Amino acid sequence: MKKQIFLYFLIFTLFCRVSYSQSKSPVKLIKGKTPVGFESEINDFLRQDSAAFPHYGAYLFTGSSTIRKWQNLAADFKEINLIQRGFGGSNIKALDNYINYIVLPYKPGTIVVYEGDNDLAEGMSPHEFSSLCDTFIQRVHKELPKTMIWFLPVKPSFARKEQLALQEEANRQLKKLTEKRTKTGFIDIRPLMYDKEGKLRKDFFEADSLHVNSACYNVWAGFMKEKMGIEKK
Repeated sequence: MKKQIFLYFLIFTLFCRVSYSQSKSPVKLIKGKTPVGFESEINDFLRQDSAAFPHYGAYLFTGSSTIRKWQNLAADFKEINLIQRGFGGSNIKALDNYINYIVLPYKPGTIVVYEGDNDLAEGMSPHEFSSLCDTFIQRVHKELPKTMIWFLPVKPSFARKEQLALQEEANRQLKKLTEKRTKTGFIDIRPLMYDKEGKLRKDFFEADSLHVNSACYNVWAGFMKEKMGIEKK
C-alpha cells in the first residue's frame, strides 16, 4: 500500500514539473548589444516566455514585420496551436542569430518563415539570402529533424516595385533550396495578390504600400492551410 502511495506521489510530482515547465519558466534575457540588433524585441519575447512558456510541438510563425503585423494570425489559424515571433525590420541573418532564443527552445512541430524583404532592400544578394536560409534549415534540423519548415516567398509590393526582379531571383533560389532539402516547403502566396488582369491589388496593402492588410492575410491563410494540410473548421 505504501509503495502504491509513493508511486502515485512520484507520478503527481513529475506531472507538476512538466506542467510548470510548460506554463512558467525562468528565461535569461540578452544583455548589451548583439551584432544584428533587435535585442529589445527579443527580450520582450523572452519575458513572455518566462511568464508562460509555449507548449512544445506548436506551429511557430517567425520572421520580419510581415509576421509581426499579422494581428489576426491566431484567428486566421484558429485550428492550430501557434506561436507568433515576428520582429519588424528583421532579416534572415538576425533570425539565424536568435535561433537559440526564439526558435529551438519551443521545439516546434512546424515553422513558418517570412524573411527576404529587408535582406534584399539592405543590399543582400539572392544567393547570400538563400544560403542563410539553408543555414537556418540545417541548424533547425540538426536539433529537430522531424520539424517541418515552410518558407513564404518575398512578397511583391508597390513600395519596392523596383526590386521585383531581385525578389523573383531570390524566390527562385529559395524554392529550389526547399526542393533539395527534406522536411521543407515553399508556399507561393504571390499569385493571390494579383487581380484577374494581373495587376497587384492595392486593396491588399496598408497606406505605406509595403505591408499587407488583414484582407490579404486572410486570403493567405486559407491558401496556406490547404498547402500545409491543416483541416479548416
